[in-house]
Amino acid sequence: MLYKELKTQYFDTSVFTDDDIVVLDDFLDNWENIKKFNEKYYKGSYPKTVLCGINPGKNGAGKTGIPFIDFSSLSELIEGVETTGTERSAQFFYDVVQEIGAERFYRSFYVTNISWLGFIKDGKNVNYYTLSDNAKAFIYKIFEFEIRQVSPTTIIAMSGEVKHTLSSLYKGGHIDISHSLPHPNHCAFPKNYDSCKRQYIKLLSKYLLI
Repeated sequence: MLYKELKTQYFDTSVFTDDDIVVLDDFLDNWENIKKFNEKYYKGSYPKTVLCGINPGKNGAGKTGIPFIDFSSLSELIEGVETTGTERSAQFFYDVVQEIGAERFYRSFYVTNISWLGFIKDGKNVNYYTLSDNAKAFIYKIFEFEIRQVSPTTIIAMSGEVKHTLSSLYKGGHIDISHSLPHPNHCAFPKNYDSCKRQYIKLLSKYLLI
């Protein structure tokens, strides 16, 4: 994530007050581990294939600040993680990362969400596409800024709603948005797990760097 560039813009959360939601910002307590992760795996440059999800969940990236990574997974990716905790979708995603190998995976894929921020209402996760038009406009502005910095050739949507958003934002553009995968939360259900994992590996293998 491009924290250095986006930190000041990211926390203008007043735009979300009309939605009667709570913005997840627990990841601020994980700032040092976020920097450590990015320095280890992205090394100051970004892969040209992006995997894009919805927004952070309250038990995963909403706490770690790293898309689709919970503290259990993060403790295996970098040293010095003392916090614990798991999230179902993050566990599926990390299984895919392990299958490919973390170094090669993050050398090949930049992982993000349409919304950097996560949201909860009445104790439950809220997705960006259910928010007000003003909130979505703010979210899209930050996302488009991030994508300009990464400058990818391909964005793979991880959910139908993400695919719809990408089609709206980049239709007819120079970025390939033709591919999509099921959301990891859907994949994490036992009945879907194996078939989804095969689907992930089959598509992602086409974009793996040596």
